[in-house]
Amino acid sequence: MGEEQVQVEVSECGDGLLVTVIGVVDALSLPTVSRELTDAQRGSGTVYVDLAGVTFMDSRGLGSLLAANERSREGAAPVRIYQPSDAVRRLLDVSGVTPVLIEVTELPS
Repeated sequence: MGEEQVQVEVSECGDGLLVTVIGVVDALSLPTVSRELTDAQRGSGTVYVDLAGVTFMDSRGLGSLLAANERSREGAAPVRIYQPSDAVRRLLDVSGVTPVLIEVTELPS
């Protein structure tokens, strides 16, 4: 099932990139999501991660977001969360990482 249960699309967004994630983010889909986030962070512009279409995210998916955030602290492109779905919002709130992952309400044009 793996890659079939998640879709990841990367597109230009202002001076950065928009990584749109749709579907289930768990152990099976994690390699796909992590690879796309890592690749997107190789550029210099901000990486916006659109999570509106994520129907489920487990702790491994959260770990991939935190890893991307840590890479940005170490010099990679910054990461911003955009439109987390209710499922993702609950995970962020329950895990207490809301203050760590920066969320934006608008995307640059």
